[in-house]
Amino acid sequence: MNKDALLKKIQMFDFALQEAALFLDSHPNDVEAIQYYQKYRKLKDQATSEFESCFGPLSNRSNQGDQWEYVYGPWPWEGEE
Repeated sequence: MNKDALLKKIQMFDFALQEAALFLDSHPNDVEAIQYYQKYRKLKDQATSEFESCFGPLSNRSNQGDQWEYVYGPWPWEGEE
């Protein structure tokens, strides 16, 4: 999958998680909603892991290893190289 498509997928999963979290704030015992949240949390984690293994850290909070790799990619305002 290309970088843009994978990033869009992550954003989609993140949106679904945010909406589910807002619903769960007022319906904390809804088992179906909790399962939905867990499903999309897992999908987002998998997509994020795939993105980061191919393209580097998605945010400064996901940097791994002994070097600060987050700074090596283009900044959001720089666009692609």
